[in-house]
Amino acid sequence: MSPVTRDQDSATAERTGNWRTIAPGPAELDPRGYARRRTLLERGLAVLVPVALIGLWQILAGAGVLESNYFPAPTEIAASWADLVANGVYQESVLASLGRIVSGYLLGTLSAVALGMVIGSVRLIRVALEPTISALYTVPKLAILPLLLLIFGLGETSKILLVALTCFFVVLINTIDAVGGVSPRYHDVGRSAGASRWSTLLHITLPAALPQTLTGMRIASGLAVIVIVGAEFVAADAGLGFLVWNSWNLGVPEHMYVGIVSISLIGVVFGLVLRGVEWLLTPWNR
Repeated sequence: MSPVTRDQDSATAERTGNWRTIAPGPAELDPRGYARRRTLLERGLAVLVPVALIGLWQILAGAGVLESNYFPAPTEIAASWADLVANGVYQESVLASLGRIVSGYLLGTLSAVALGMVIGSVRLIRVALEPTISALYTVPKLAILPLLLLIFGLGETSKILLVALTCFFVVLINTIDAVGGVSPRYHDVGRSAGASRWSTLLHITLPAALPQTLTGMRIASGLAVIVIVGAEFVAADAGLGFLVWNSWNLGVPEHMYVGIVSISLIGVVFGLVLRGVEWLLTPWNR
């Protein structure tokens, strides 16, 4: 029987017989098919919007509306991209930046998660260290790049440490808050079952804190990409940041846009990878 709804209140509808039938929608008739079509529509829009913007850019550049010295046509950027790939310059730039980002990110986030679990689990330590952590977090990490260069020189160490410090404080604060926010009832259940402090931390606290911790790790991945570009502007002879800066100095905007687009793509890929990790590690949140 088709679902019905009353136009008036129940008593009036029963007395007058004024019922109105509502046909089931597509979501009710075929929920799985509707969900698939909805997913395809959303993904199609996610692809269509940037494609449409690039197409509009190409049309305006071809019509001379956009100044080619500042906004070269996408086809010119694509041709320059191919030249950089053919010369090996592009691969060298991407690998240099990726190596610094991944090394610094892993160093900063893994140490932050381990330390954040300890600080968040012991209230006295958390109260003692939170003001210092907050003060250090607010310091712009690019501001300490000269200090790192002074200590470690122009090599890879200074840039990797800069990325690590940037990621460290973001993940540390999120982990401390996540661990401190775990309901005491979870710990009571663990103690009732005879779990040790280590077992409670590993099997109760860590899973409960994981979603917020992973959110902090996603935020840190974007900041890692941003900060390494800034570091490569002034303290590198290879990398996507150096490619952008050097292209500006040489007056080659096409190469500059190649670097900018590549930086954004790396950020998107990192975000997708971390969402996949979150999907695997937190099945209860799917």
